[in-house]
Amino acid sequence: MRLPRSLFGAFAVIALAITPALAANPIFPINSRIGLVPPAGFAPSIKFPGFENPELNAAILIVELPAEAFAELEKGFTNEALKARGMAVAAREPITIADGKGIFVAGPQESGGQKRYEAVMIANVAGITTIVSVQMLEATHATLTDAMLRDSLKTLAVRKEVPDAERLAVLPYKLGNLAGFRIIRSGRDGAAILTEGPNDAVEAVTQPFMIIGIAPGQAPKPEERDAFARRIFNTAPGIKEVKITRAEPLRMGRANGYEIVAEAKDLKSEVDVTVVQWLRFGSTGYLQMLGIARRTAWNDAFTKMRAIRDGVDTP
Repeated sequence: MRLPRSLFGAFAVIALAITPALAANPIFPINSRIGLVPPAGFAPSIKFPGFENPELNAAILIVELPAEAFAELEKGFTNEALKARGMAVAAREPITIADGKGIFVAGPQESGGQKRYEAVMIANVAGITTIVSVQMLEATHATLTDAMLRDSLKTLAVRKEVPDAERLAVLPYKLGNLAGFRIIRSGRDGAAILTEGPNDAVEAVTQPFMIIGIAPGQAPKPEERDAFARRIFNTAPGIKEVKITRAEPLRMGRANGYEIVAEAKDLKSEVDVTVVQWLRFGSTGYLQMLGIARRTAWNDAFTKMRAIRDGVDTP
């Protein structure tokens, strides 16, 4: 089953900045598999996965990508391409990292009439491709030198997994009951993916999955909720031959909601599946919960998904 990108598009870009003198062990920002030993003066941010140093007005941005992305990324990591986005490359060199390799570039750039300095590393480490961008005012570069940045970036490390407590902590709502599922993706935008089983990504829906996301906007009027819910449900990816078996309003805690249950087939494997969508309406948008499981495992999976749904606590 291919999971929809739209719900986790926000998981891609992360900003960091700098911490105290280089410590012995990498520091992992909350909800990030990627960590490093930041330069002196930087501390983990509570606003984004990374570090920040307000005094230096500097930031380190981290993007996590699949391992196979490195080759394509490397092809486009040319001085000409970087110049097109405003950077005049003044330094370029390979970087050796434990369990991987990287390329480091740095140079001045101008953005919005303000002179800035940026150092960027692309790396392939322990099965993950990452982009690390250190951004600062040009005047800060005298304090935060290329040598200091290289020393910090060389410490880049990847941890095996992010603790559940961290994945849950970044969400703008609470998941009070995981019902045996585990959370494999989460973001400050409210996007979350949960599954029951050992694999993070599977084909043919061999494990039940549940996807949660938040969408802003005006909640539909009561008489419009059925059409609205069906329209949202029709965007669900990876399924075909959909037959809706239930569509009705329901209360979710203190909020109005709408439930759709349907039978379908997995798009690739043609395995019979059942899908549920719950919309929970709020004053400034709605919470979408989409669950899918093989039809043979549906009764058990549906009971657990309902427990997850009922455990969601929004501000």
